[in-house]
Amino acid sequence: MPTRPTAEAGAKITLYNLDNLNPKTVNAKTAYFKTIHHEFGHILNQTKPYPTDFAEISGPDYVQDQCFEIYKTTESALQKGFISPYASKADSEDFVELIALYVNRSAEEWEEMLTTAGDTGRPKIEAKFEIVSNYMKSTWNIDLNELREIVLSRAEEAPNLDFDSLDDEDTDTPENSGTNE
Repeated sequence: MPTRPTAEAGAKITLYNLDNLNPKTVNAKTAYFKTIHHEFGHILNQTKPYPTDFAEISGPDYVQDQCFEIYKTTESALQKGFISPYASKADSEDFVELIALYVNRSAEEWEEMLTTAGDTGRPKIEAKFEIVSNYMKSTWNIDLNELREIVLSRAEEAPNLDFDSLDDEDTDTPENSGTNE
């Protein structure tokens, strides 16, 4: 069985190993939170493609399946203009990695990544992110700053949620069949 999530035909995300998710240790940087936003980004751009000028910014620098051999550290990827080593695989991965990492990192953490990218990588990441942000706003009416606020807030709440007991009044069971009587 695969372990990496998939996004299919602009309609479905499949996540694996959810039984191993520990809600008490979930935070915005866990693979689950980032992966959900990464795969959701694929769903969006499989439905409505992003502008083709995005791919031109890093064009010949995409390395396909060699991304982890060429960029062994996040720092080396950042300095080349990729937000993560995986982003260097292809423009479609670069696009969604920008979404996923942006909404799952604080403004301070994002700025730290851009600082690490330096004089060469930072302008490329910023140019690509501008396209991503405009696409999300104009195509889907999603403000990535607002989404980031919500994601980080929910991630902070997750460890305190009670997943062991459910309040019957809040569930739609055959006994209450959707009524609140």
